[in-house]
Amino acid sequence: MLSHRKALPKDVKLYFDWANDPLVREQSYKSKFINFETHSQWFENKLNDSLCLMLIFINHQNIIIGQLRIQKTSNNNSLIGISIGSNHRGNGYSKEMLQIGANYFLLDNPDFTINAFIKQTNLSSKYAFEKAGFELKDIVIHEGSNSFHFIKKTP
Repeated sequence: MLSHRKALPKDVKLYFDWANDPLVREQSYKSKFINFETHSQWFENKLNDSLCLMLIFINHQNIIIGQLRIQKTSNNNSLIGISIGSNHRGNGYSKEMLQIGANYFLLDNPDFTINAFIKQTNLSSKYAFEKAGFELKDIVIHEGSNSFHFIKKTP
């Protein structure tokens, strides 16, 4: 069972390391390395953005394993992103993180749809979103890449 908390300013280095993990960069729509100064400014802006939810997830051993971010976009839509530290991948955490994070967000935002765009080459993320109850809406071109478009709404 995972627990979670909102991200704090002290988490900036964690997010930086996760964002620059080679596999994360490869699967990201923006694959360039992120410098710390740019990341720090982005992170501070997101922490202060009332339209952004950033959650840190902790496992049963009290170890931080990953993060989930949901950004409100427009017209009751939001965009979700997730990453798990490289030494915690393959343990089934993503399904639980997605379920907890989506339910947490939708509890306060029941009229919103959570959108996820996943490159078609990223099958492990595709399966995680399916297992977490996200519905495959379509296959689209998103930011220049063939992508799965998943959604989740309040039941």
